[in-house]
Amino acid sequence: MQSTPGRWMAQQQQAGRRLCLILDGNHEARQPLLAARNLSQYCSLYGESAVAELAAVGPVILLLEQASEPALFDLLQHPQSDWGWLASLPDDDLAGAARHWRERMLVGLEGSQALYRFHDNRTLARVLAHLPSEHWPVFLGPLISVCYWHEGHWHHGDNPAPGEYPVPVPAPWLNTPNPHTAAILHANVLRYLLTEHSEDLAALVEFQDPRIWLSQVLEQARAWQWRAPQQLEFLVVRRLEEATRTSVIQWQPMQGETPGDHFERVSAQWRRLGGKHG
Repeated sequence: MQSTPGRWMAQQQQAGRRLCLILDGNHEARQPLLAARNLSQYCSLYGESAVAELAAVGPVILLLEQASEPALFDLLQHPQSDWGWLASLPDDDLAGAARHWRERMLVGLEGSQALYRFHDNRTLARVLAHLPSEHWPVFLGPLISVCYWHEGHWHHGDNPAPGEYPVPVPAPWLNTPNPHTAAILHANVLRYLLTEHSEDLAALVEFQDPRIWLSQVLEQARAWQWRAPQQLEFLVVRRLEEATRTSVIQWQPMQGETPGDHFERVSAQWRRLGGKHG
């Protein structure tokens, strides 16, 4: 019996549309899928952007021909791994779709921006569930239809007016309730550490589960109300150094100290120590 994504893919192809896959760049399917394509058939979504240094681990968009392709078939058999989602385009030009998502991948004010995980099927599902249909076009842009896994089932939705749209201010999809904020933050921080601090993370693995360790550090950030990206980065990176070396930083807040004063005192202490321990 044909699966829902299989039926959806067949319908899109019968309508003369091109199929594409938006894939989490850290998934093991990335390499076999890219190896089977030439450069015109895929695109790194972080490439040619403000976060181009993360292109090698960031999401990719690639053209599909058939569901029987081994690496794709395996993805469709394991949708619960939250690898991304499927979409259809009017033609095989990926440039428009890449430009659309690059314009939407950074959120927040300059200096405190965060990456928006549009490539995560859970993010897509939440947005489409809460966004009125008249706002779908500015979110989906040139994509004609999408197919994605959510809460144990395959879903699909059609864009009522595919095309090019500027990013509205405020962007309506950023008001979507997110019950998984903590899990997404955890995944983003762990991905950052794997990319930027892999040696320290490898040393940590020898004696502690990095996921449990990171959960404890993020809980500390929540308790101290350190929410800004620079505060989170400082706490996570310094604590990772501390876990694998030695430290004399006095982390605990003093009585009556505000979260901002607490952060400034601790970071100044770290600078006085020469910015390194061990």
